[in-house]
Amino acid sequence: MGTAPEVGLELVNPVAGTCTRFVATAASTDGAYVEIEVTYPPNSSRPPVHLHPTQDEHFSVLSGRVTVIRGDEQLAVGAGETFDVPRGVRHQMWAEDEGAVMLWRTSPAQRTGEMFCELWEVARDKEWAPAPLDLFAVLAEHEAEFRLA
Repeated sequence: MGTAPEVGLELVNPVAGTCTRFVATAASTDGAYVEIEVTYPPNSSRPPVHLHPTQDEHFSVLSGRVTVIRGDEQLAVGAGETFDVPRGVRHQMWAEDEGAVMLWRTSPAQRTGEMFCELWEVARDKEWAPAPLDLFAVLAEHEAEFRLA
């Protein structure tokens, strides 16, 4: 594992219905940031509450609407709107009714692109039903980028 993504790479999860496309990578930005376009299906599953200890995130909702829990607040963010999640702030987001498409920038890039690729590979290799221990093993390698809250 440890595949570094290239600009344009798409990671599609046919079970979850998500598509992640790399718009910019650590390599293309000299490590400044990684940017992805993510498509969430209607009523997408909620990711775990998490934080990024040394990275800031900026989101632009391109279509649809997402529900965001950021720290102690809950937001409804629609098309044309943006929001930020500073480093160290626990958060979670998901699309409701119509689904959503977002542009998502993480700064600095660190190994975020590799983490996405490794999580996708584990899910694909386990026929989209990875064991929690497999996922935790990947996350343990990327504790600088991602921590469960």
